[in-house]
Amino acid sequence: MFTVPANFIGTFKTGDNINYNLRLLAVLYRHYEEANAEEQSLLCKPIILILVSIIEAILHDFHMRIRVFTIEGVKTLADSVIAYIQGKDPDELETYIASARKHNLFEMANLRFYDILTELRKLRNRIHIQNTKGLPPPDEHNAFTQAKTLLAEKALERVVKKMAEKYPRGEHVSGFVGDFVFPWLAHFA
Repeated sequence: MFTVPANFIGTFKTGDNINYNLRLLAVLYRHYEEANAEEQSLLCKPIILILVSIIEAILHDFHMRIRVFTIEGVKTLADSVIAYIQGKDPDELETYIASARKHNLFEMANLRFYDILTELRKLRNRIHIQNTKGLPPPDEHNAFTQAKTLLAEKALERVVKKMAEKYPRGEHVSGFVGDFVFPWLAHFA
């Protein structure tokens, strides 16, 4: 387990809901550790769905923070980035990822990270069992794998750590949202 401060959250209720989902993940991870291989495979889907949903909540909150908290602002963002985001009204993970990629909000030397977020977004959208978009693979047990779970863990960890490091809010809002506790060992220092 590792902890990241929730110092970047704009909407406190979103932070509370992220913490609720992290507690839910902790329960799933405990069951995962005790499960046999087949049960572990079955737990991958709900774990991935929650991990990617937390990424979406963080990106949504960040965009809302930029658009609504105009007096406070985000000191580490260029005015042109703030103006671009304030001129948009995104409400889908796809548009949040596109915005993050356009401005390299996570400061990745290799933009492949945003491709990974897009891949995870598509996988998360397979919550719809009928897979109307026909995304490969057709069998869910081949889509929601341990490798994809690991990919989602790493993506969420990178997102949350970068947000806490690069985009913290002021001390005046410190402590309103409990720190985020993740139920796996950190992949990155």
